[in-house]
Amino acid sequence: MLATNLESNHRGRVMPETKTKILVCNAGSSSLKFSLFDAEDELLLADGGIDWLTKPARLVFRGANQPEIREELKLEKHADAVARILDDLQAGSSAALLSPEDLRAVGHRVVHGGDRYTSAVRITPEVKRTIEELTELAPLHNPASLEGINAVEQVLPKVLQVAAFDTAFHATLSEAARTYPLPQKWTGEWGIRRYGFHGLSHSYCTGQAAKIIGRRGLRLVIAHLGNGASVAAVRDGVCVDTSMGFTPLEGLMMATRSGTIDPGILIYLLRHKGLDAEELDNALNYQSGLLGISGISSDLRQILSELPHNPDARLAVDVYVHRIVQTIGAMAATLGGIDSLVFTAGVGERAVEIRKLVCENLNYLGLELDRRANETCKPDADIATRASTARILVIATREDLTIMRETRQLVGSSVSRTREDEISRPSLVIDKKKQTNVRPEAAKRALPVKGALQ
Repeated sequence: MLATNLESNHRGRVMPETKTKILVCNAGSSSLKFSLFDAEDELLLADGGIDWLTKPARLVFRGANQPEIREELKLEKHADAVARILDDLQAGSSAALLSPEDLRAVGHRVVHGGDRYTSAVRITPEVKRTIEELTELAPLHNPASLEGINAVEQVLPKVLQVAAFDTAFHATLSEAARTYPLPQKWTGEWGIRRYGFHGLSHSYCTGQAAKIIGRRGLRLVIAHLGNGASVAAVRDGVCVDTSMGFTPLEGLMMATRSGTIDPGILIYLLRHKGLDAEELDNALNYQSGLLGISGISSDLRQILSELPHNPDARLAVDVYVHRIVQTIGAMAATLGGIDSLVFTAGVGERAVEIRKLVCENLNYLGLELDRRANETCKPDADIATRASTARILVIATREDLTIMRETRQLVGSSVSRTREDEISRPSLVIDKKKQTNVRPEAAKRALPVKGALQ
């Protein structure tokens, strides 16, 4: 959503000045990423995360004007991670948080909100029950989100919590776009339909693209390419189609997920190869995609390094690019043309070779890549040539900032003035040598953003 629309929802709703801080949490099954904002001016005060997938657990903490903290810990549950993060936020003479009472709210990323939640909501016992019921549709994500919510509730029982849903941005899909050609009982009684995901990322990139190009009313195709990957077609700020569907398994080929395949393959495997539902689930979600084809890794960087001498690595990249090009073309057709292609998320922001290979096949859409700009760009950037009919943007996604804004909008804010930078990304960069310096123009911004929520 663009700045002026967001601002209009804030007027007349005042957040006490002593409680302008919002904590954003993105919980994984064995990790917890966080960002602390001063919501009044969108200042990122601290960010980082704890990962206990490997032992010992590893903490990364970045605060304003202080060295980055990296530490090994002994913990293995979300409540312990929340408690440690709060301790670090309150530590030192320049603590980002004076006390937990200074928190206005905690915002959580929740992947699947079904058709019930089409915008951010205050978390109640009923909301938690619904998130749990939707676990079967997002088994890799919703259980972790619920653990994060319960952990915050345990450590901060009096602080209001908000759920921001990845599916919400796609609630504008037309009936034709969201409907599968299946029996009416499946679609009507069982709720089988297309939902779409990565909505928080697509929403942020929609606003940021409008700011970079300098106008609205755009036809955007946004390629969110990370471990999970999806493409969205957006017209004038509204999502009209997307590649993911009923679950995050549909669409593009991903790191370990297959993406779209012929459903007949599954029937064949069930009937003739003795596989059961659990085996199919495991294979499609964890053993397919880049990992499945390459046999090397789910990490695209490693696969790219093997290209000169490994035909399986080459095939994996070829299929990966083919699926992306195919889907971008379909989205452009849905829009009746394209004003800008946006690359975002880990691969989209950093994989120069992938962007080049994708764009080489899209000249017919008026997309002309500036190769030098592509090789040297730092997000946010326009990497199209001047002669290109449509723009090619690389945008560093900010799901955390989107969650903060949705949380602020729900709980109220003292922001009452119209700010043209409402949709801008905080200017946050750490000096790699000192890890404490902030660019002069970003002095009020406090601190760098390292990576995006995937």
